[in-house]
Amino acid sequence: MKKKRILLIGDTPGWAFHRIIEFIMQRVKGFDFYYDFTVNNPRIDSETSSDFVSKGTVHLENIRRKWPLQNVIILRAIVYHSIKILHRLGLSKYDEHGFLRKVARDHRYDLVVYLDYYMDQDGDFGHIQSNKIIKGIFTEDFPPKGVLHNQDLTPESFCHKFLINSDALLIGAPSIANFYANFYKSPIVFANLSYDEVLFSPIKKTQNKSFVIGWTGNPDRDFKGFHTHIIPVINTLQAMGYPVELRTRFQGSLNALAAFWNGVDLALIASEADAGPSMFIEASLCGVPSVSTRIGMPAFLIRDGENGLFCKRNVEDMVRIIKRLLDDPCLYNHLKSNIREDYIEKLGIKAQKKRWEDLFNVVLDEKS
Repeated sequence: MKKKRILLIGDTPGWAFHRIIEFIMQRVKGFDFYYDFTVNNPRIDSETSSDFVSKGTVHLENIRRKWPLQNVIILRAIVYHSIKILHRLGLSKYDEHGFLRKVARDHRYDLVVYLDYYMDQDGDFGHIQSNKIIKGIFTEDFPPKGVLHNQDLTPESFCHKFLINSDALLIGAPSIANFYANFYKSPIVFANLSYDEVLFSPIKKTQNKSFVIGWTGNPDRDFKGFHTHIIPVINTLQAMGYPVELRTRFQGSLNALAAFWNGVDLALIASEADAGPSMFIEASLCGVPSVSTRIGMPAFLIRDGENGLFCKRNVEDMVRIIKRLLDDPCLYNHLKSNIREDYIEKLGIKAQKKRWEDLFNVVLDEKS
């Protein structure tokens, strides 16, 4: 039987949604997957713009691959047609125009997944023909983070404007479902990514001289709280005489992130609205417990005092919770001993793979 075609659409190559796309294509079997990005398909005069791909701040030349010899007129056609053939054979991830994508030549799909709900309005995808559509929401607050809205929205008007044409709502954390269940009548399904459980695993290491608190991600997104919360917490603890050290990584390969977390003692998460964050996945798989606000995956997985600790979103409470850990090494070791196993059971590769399979099967009306 011919496999169903599924097109996965993210925002920009190399960012979080791209990693979700890679997870699906590597782990989920039984479908013919394609992928594209909104930044490859700019829509002029869009009423909706994203703070991931804001108009005028991301230029196509910054995310395209420039082929060798492309400025040599005589050789340009040879390079163009060679790459075009390689791409269609699946031997190049980049098409003849230098874009990272894989699309069907006839632009017909059984299902299109816009990983964030605004993407069909932010990008030009009028050429796509699809029987079914899924849209995603990956932040907890309302309106969801990531989009700059030009008008006030109620939950009802939001669902009508952005979700009315979707056959299911994909959510990046289970807690998001509670809000939209009152306004959205099609299936609401949680699915996200996980990372390689061999690459991201604890390794024996020398004892740190100080207690290392780690943070990864984009520090300039205000809802992450890096500048407003993380830095002040570290400064406060150091002023109290506690031997704490902050280590950060704002970008890097998965290999680099795995090595980073194996040099860290604790993850501190200060987000006010986040379906992940990815640093919780990274840290948990490396056996590093978290002190976190009650958002996203931490809210789903953490059993307070058993495999992590919750904190209020203010500097004082974060300081109080971390002091508790520093003053009670037995509690810290208890959290550390549980977090990886608990994460793999509920949010690991096997669990997330099944969630995607179930979502696709429900929308496509396929037998499990």
